[in-house]
Formats: sequence, C-alpha cells, structure tokens
Amino acid sequence: MNDMHQNRSLPFLFALLISLSAFPAFAQQISYDHVDSKDVHAIFMDYDETTGGCVIGIADHGELIFSNGYGMANLEYGIPLESDSRLMIASISKQFAAAAMLMMEQEGVLDLDENLQTYIPEIPDFDEPITARQLIHHTSGLRDLFSLLHLKDLGLDPTTTTEDALELIRNQQRLNFRPNTNHVYSNSGYVLMSVLTENLTGMTLREYTDKHFFKPLGMNATHFHDDLEMIVPKRTDSYRPTDNGPGRFYRDNIDRVGARGLFTTIEDFALWDANFIDNRTNLDQFTERMTEKGVHNNGRSHSYAAGLRIGTYRGLETVGHGGNYMGFRSSYMRFPEYELGIMVFCNMSDINPAAHARQLADLYLMEFFEETFSEFAGRYRNEGFAREYDLLIEDGDLYLKKSSRDKERLIWQNGDLFSAGGWTLEFTREDESITGFTVETSRTGKITFNRL
Repeated sequence: MNDMHQNRSLPFLFALLISLSAFPAFAQQISYDHVDSKDVHAIFMDYDETTGGCVIGIADHGELIFSNGYGMANLEYGIPLESDSRLMIASISKQFAAAAMLMMEQEGVLDLDENLQTYIPEIPDFDEPITARQLIHHTSGLRDLFSLLHLKDLGLDPTTTTEDALELIRNQQRLNFRPNTNHVYSNSGYVLMSVLTENLTGMTLREYTDKHFFKPLGMNATHFHDDLEMIVPKRTDSYRPTDNGPGRFYRDNIDRVGARGLFTTIEDFALWDANFIDNRTNLDQFTERMTEKGVHNNGRSHSYAAGLRIGTYRGLETVGHGGNYMGFRSSYMRFPEYELGIMVFCNMSDINPAAHARQLADLYLMEFFEETFSEFAGRYRNEGFAREYDLLIEDGDLYLKKSSRDKERLIWQNGDLFSAGGWTLEFTREDESITGFTVETSRTGKITFNRL
C-alpha cells in the first residue's frame, strides 16, 4: 500500500459564459497539515483481508498527496488493493467519452448540433432529430439501455451480447420527451458515442482517447476495455454480498464502451484531475469545455456538463461524477476553489463511495467549514419555552446541543438553511449578523430562538 500523505448556437455561447463564471480564476491555497493519515484510515477501517474495498486518492493542485488501498483486489489470491490497482470506474468513464466528442468537434469531423442520423444512419426517424450534444447532456430523450435490458429480461451476463444492446437502442420508436426539453440520465447516448467515434474517425473510442488524452497525460495504465480477452495487469475483481460472504460480480460481456468500461488507477486518474488545472491534452480550453453546462431549448441551464455534474457541497462548488456497475462503485469529487480532487474507487456493491468522498472532504476542508460555520455558533433561547440551545463547532461540523449528552449534527442545505433529523432550522439576520433561528418540525409551525 502506498501512503503518501506528505506530499452554433446561442445555447452553446450561453453555456460557455455560465461555465466560465462558475469557478474562480485563482484557486485558494490551504494547508492540510491538520489531516492525520490515521483519521483517513479510520474512514475505511471496515475493509480488510476478508472483503473488497476501496482505493482512494487526494490531489492538491494537481499533486497526489495521499493514496492508499483498503481491502482486497482479489480475494481468491489474497491480493490487496493498492494505488496502482486497476479498477473499472463505471459511469465516471462518461467524461472521457464526452471529451472524445468535444475533440472530434475541434478536429472538424463532428458537428455536435447535426442530426445524429447523419453519422449513424441506423438511428430511427424520431419526430424530431437528436444530436450528439444532447447525448452528452442526457437531453436527447433516448430511453436508457440498461433499463431496457431489464424490461426485456436480458441480464448483464455472458448471455447478453453487444448486438443485443445496440438492437435495443436502434429499435426505439419513441423518445421519452422532445429533445432538449428535459434532462433524464441515459446510458444509451454514451454507448452510441463509441459508434460515432468509429464511424467518423476510423478509430475505436479506446484508440481515440488514448491518442488525444491518455498518451499526452502519461496515463499508461488507463484504457477503455473493448477487448474482452485482453489481460489487464493489476486488474481488480468486483464483489457483492452473498449468504456465504463476498461473491464475484463483474463479467466481461459487452464490449461497447463509453457509458462505462474505463479501467484506470488512482495514480493515473490524478493526472486527469491535474489536467483541469494545467491542460496537456489535445483538447483546447479543456476545463471550460468539460464543465460547460447543458442548456435547454428555453435557455435554462441544468447541472450536467460533459460527463460531469456541476454542483455544490456545503457551500462550495463541486465538479464530479459517480459510478455503479456490477460491483464497481466509484466517486470523483473536486473543489475548483481549492483545486482539491477526491477519488474513491471501490470494488464491492454495498459500498457507498460518494459518502466516503464526503467524509474525506469534511476532513480535508475542516478548517474552511469551521470558519464558514463559526458565525452560527453560540447560545439561543426561546422565552416561551424557557429553553436554550447551544450551537457548537466540532471537527468542522455544526452541532445543536440538546442536552449534556445529546447533540445533533446540522446538515447545511443552502444559504442559512440547515436540517437536523426531522427538524428544519433557518437562521435570521439583521445587518448581515445572525440574530437567531427558527425551528420547524413536521407537526409544528416555526418556533423562534433568539441569540443571546
């Protein structure tokens, strides 16, 4: 294990302006000296030599400052998970397929707003044409491939072929909605990206991404797994719980990649994360293009960019994605304001990597959260109930102290709004200063507590 803790359209232009204004021009510097590797290890203590587990990485301004593996890559042979273990990262693969679409547009071989039938003649005649841009942003209306497989009682096992999957996409007669009027996650569009790449470049998606992204970045342990007989060094198996303990899960059967199918390591992925700071790929304006939000026909943007979700966590802007496919579960979460990247790649179907990523964010950004929540800390009283509550900050979190032994963590929602169990707390201000809060439960109206 490796422990390195020292270390042509108006919507298009509109979306670009949004993406450029979404993130600060200069990232803030912050020290992570307060983070003890023991605290990181404690988050993953449940994963050992009897279980699958996770490989994690923390990148600070493009430098991998911590990486480690917890649990096993292969339970049969007793091989532990390590920083160079190769895992299939499920839907996090989508950002690489989306990057390929943007690269083909840059090369002039793909018009993102052209009727998709121009490039894939097998696409059905829908009432309105769909486009590659809509595939990227999940706004085409195509029905989801994996849901269709389930409805047709076709499993994700060796009896289901690539042709079975493509036939389901080709046979769709109707869309879920008019193109670019809604956003519904669909793996079908990302599977079609591999077909687009071959039809327009004569290269597989694997070859194309290797040429324009992986080789320039030195991501030598990363590839789209479109050769089902290929030997992958340091490959990780995936598992699921059974009555007899962990059972093997992932099977190679569908070689159409794009929606999933990327094998990589934490060490390689850290190079991808660094590219959002210093672009070394062939795609110009990499960060701006990758974080460009989709825009509906009505001019309203949504949170999905190029295989990446743009969001917030505890008041900070985030960029990332999750993945879940046959026991491989993954989470990528980066904070542009601090250029902090958090990667959690797991190989057990009952692990929640997104929850672990948030735990790591809470740990590494503790000082920021403490400073953010400091204005809320203090004592508050309701005279009618003759009741006082203390709000405390502990380890970067805000707590409502109900008694000497009972306290509840406040979960930030937005602005001055928090939740705690079944309670909703909203702070009140006067001249920007906190003057109190209102608390509301499912069976009460708002009750006011004033700050002492």
